[in-house]
Amino acid sequence: QLRVDLDRVNGTGPGGRVTREDVERAAKGGGAQATGAPASGAKPQLRTVPMRGMRRTIAARMQQSLRDTAQLTITTEADVTAATELRACLTREFDFTYTDLLIHAVARALLRHPRMNSRLSEEAILLLNEVNIGIAVALEEGLIVPVVAGADRKSLREIAGATKDLGERARAGQLKLEDVSGGTFSITNLGNFGVDAFTPILNTGETGILGVGRIVEKPVVHRGEIARRSMLTLSLTFDHRVIDGVPAANFLQTVIDIFNYGDR
Repeated sequence: QLRVDLDRVNGTGPGGRVTREDVERAAKGGGAQATGAPASGAKPQLRTVPMRGMRRTIAARMQQSLRDTAQLTITTEADVTAATELRACLTREFDFTYTDLLIHAVARALLRHPRMNSRLSEEAILLLNEVNIGIAVALEEGLIVPVVAGADRKSLREIAGATKDLGERARAGQLKLEDVSGGTFSITNLGNFGVDAFTPILNTGETGILGVGRIVEKPVVHRGEIARRSMLTLSLTFDHRVIDGVPAANFLQTVIDIFNYGDR
């Protein structure tokens, strides 16, 4: 509206975002020059979005992850009716999400499958003695992964409190360095956006990341009969240099079992 070329505006907002004040300042001649309307019949110029701040960091890390690891993704559709019934029962006591329940399940599954909770060094696979689960949080300017530290030692109620606090501080731009450091495994959930399945990319240095789709009620064969069940698609990306397909599949099945029935 003010005929300002945004590519020539220096953003002063979080992560280099261009704010309203930046645009108004540029329109008055400070920080950028206003542009005139395109001449009649002239071809409109393409807009460009500078790669800077959080976007530049994400791009570099994702490219490095794909370049430096042997990533493979396996996908399964799981019957999670028992988990939906469990959540309906427990939410009468305290509020939690399916992501919280998955963090609880993944943390305990990693104790049974330590190879998935490891890092690859030049000469060895390092089995880590901490279980710290990173949770992908979408922001306007990009993606950030705060970490639930010691998730294997936390109850479901404690995990729910931790994820709520981390999510609120992430969206407010108040996370500290220690809040986004030390992750050993990650979870990314696109189910709330209507996605069934996708291929997540490993966070650099980690061996596994779990992609979570939406829970859908559908007719399936259950115990020899057609029944309405709650189904969830899970996609596990792992570093094939560290772990093979069969043990990765076993880990995924353990996650589903604990998600549905708890750590027996």
